[in-house]
Order: sequence, then structure tokens, then C-alpha cells
Amino acid sequence: MSGNAPGPAHAETAGAGRRLTEIVRTDSLGAWTDAIRDTFVALDIRPDASGRFTGTVRTRRLAHLMAADVLATSQTFDRTGRLTSRQPLDLMQIGMVVAGEGELIQDGRTCALRPGDFALYESARPFTWHLRPDWHLRVFTWPRESIPLSDTRSQQLTARTVRADTAVGQLLSPLLSGLLLHDRDVSSGGAIRLADEIAELAITAALEESDPGDQDSRALEFRENILRYIDAHIDDAGLTPQRIAEAFFVSPRTLHRLFARSGETVAATIRLRRLKACREAMLSPRHTHRPLTEIASRFGFTDLAVFSRAFKALYGVSPSRYRELNR
Repeated sequence: MSGNAPGPAHAETAGAGRRLTEIVRTDSLGAWTDAIRDTFVALDIRPDASGRFTGTVRTRRLAHLMAADVLATSQTFDRTGRLTSRQPLDLMQIGMVVAGEGELIQDGRTCALRPGDFALYESARPFTWHLRPDWHLRVFTWPRESIPLSDTRSQQLTARTVRADTAVGQLLSPLLSGLLLHDRDVSSGGAIRLADEIAELAITAALEESDPGDQDSRALEFRENILRYIDAHIDDAGLTPQRIAEAFFVSPRTLHRLFARSGETVAATIRLRRLKACREAMLSPRHTHRPLTEIASRFGFTDLAVFSRAFKALYGVSPSRYRELNR
């Protein structure tokens, strides 16, 4: 199909539960804008100047993964900063061109896609799709919270073309297409596992296209791993730069140099995250009646006066006053 089915917008549903399929066809730009917003996210849509417009979208769900066939005439989709702030929705998506040509822009990169090629993008940040002429795009969408990928790493992987003729592309492109070409039952547990594993494969494909020699990217990823380690051990009084360096098999000097690149020290980072953990505990209903001394001590502040001064320097009020204001 090439997106040339005229007629008013309408919806058809077939099957039930995980096999639900919805179809919308329209030659009305207003109805098309509504259909795209309801299916994916709010976008500004600009058709080409010819005045001819048609569009079709068909969707199928597999647990938390939604697969969609989108066919239409030439147009541009913009997810602007205004839309991300006014109508936020945090999704990870794959766009795979089936017919026509696509250009995806996000996170300072532009990638061109031809039939069989695909790329990752995210709805929480601005992006643009240029699609020409009559085109067919397959879009695969996951809730961002279901994707085991840090925000920093994600921004390194978006808008990178995975070619259909690469080793990973030859494996994944047919698999993605199969989600829409076949309509067989999958058990609930199988659907969940399949949705997760396809996301992992897509991330692997994007990683293959990223620059393996990008030292800044590797440093950022290493730092994020360290921050996760700090958060996981934030209530350990023995958490020190030395302990962290040992856990990651690096020298303390290497660890300190990594944090110095962003103008921080390891000790100050641990202290800041401990203060934030104290604040979250103070606001938790589970700790309403727990003394401040106990909360502070749990996160490594054995001296209440030192804790109070550090807390006030960060949040502008003493811990006791902060708790009183947020009861």
C-alpha cells in the first residue's frame, strides 16, 4: 500500500486482548492529526505543497509493545519542545521504512533511511520525521520505563541508521515486520518476553551503529554505572571513593579524574546523594514518626549538627523546618 485509501476517518477492531488491531483511514488532515496523536504522541504535521493528502494507520499490540503500519503521502512530523512540555509522553520508538524515504532528526543527529532501514527515537525529546514521497513506515513503541537504558546512553543511540543489509539489520528487520504480517496467538507470558527481547535487540542494533571509539560516551556510561552503585549503597556508612574504585577495578586516581571532568568530586557526589536520600525519607509516609537523628544516621550523618548545616545549605531551610513545611 502507498497510503492512497480515500474516505472519512473510521476505526475497525478485530480480535481481542493482545491481538487487538485498529485501523484508521482518512483524507482529512485534521482527522489524521487526531489519529496520529491518539495512536502515538502529539505532533505538528505539515503535508507537502501539492494539496494531495491521504493516510492510513493500523496497529497491533503485543503486551507492552505496540506495532503500527503507517502509510501516507509526503509530509513532515515535528515533535517540538513546546509539545514535549505541554503534552509529555515518555516512549521509546523504532521507525522502519518499508517504502519511500525517511529522514529522522533527534539529539543533534540526522539519519537517512531507505526501505528496510530503521532507527531509534524517543518522544520525551524533540524530533522530526521527513517522509517522502508516498511512504510506508512501521513504528514500534514501548513505554520508556520498560527499557533498561540510561537517559545518557539513549541520547547517544537515537537517530542512527541501522541498515537493512548489516548483520544486525538482516536479523532484526524481518523480525520487526513479522509482528505486523502475522496474526497468530502468543501467550501472555510469551508476549511480554518477546516485547522485552525485541527491545534489547533494537538497542544492540543501535549500539552497533554508535562510534566504538567515542571516549566521551564510554566515560559517561561508566559514570552513570558508578552513580547507580552509589545509590544502591547509599545507606552504607563505609561507602567511600576507595570502596567504589575497588568495586569497579580502577584506581582511586582514575575515579577522581572521571568526576573532575564534570567539575565534581566523588566525596561531594556521595554527600549530595545522601542528603537527597535523607530528604526523600523525611517525606515518606513510612518515616513520618522516625526521628531526624535516625534518618540522618541511616545515610551516614552521625553528627546531627553537621547534617543540619549541610541540609540547610542545599535546601535553604533546616531539616526540622523542611519536614514541618511538607507535612
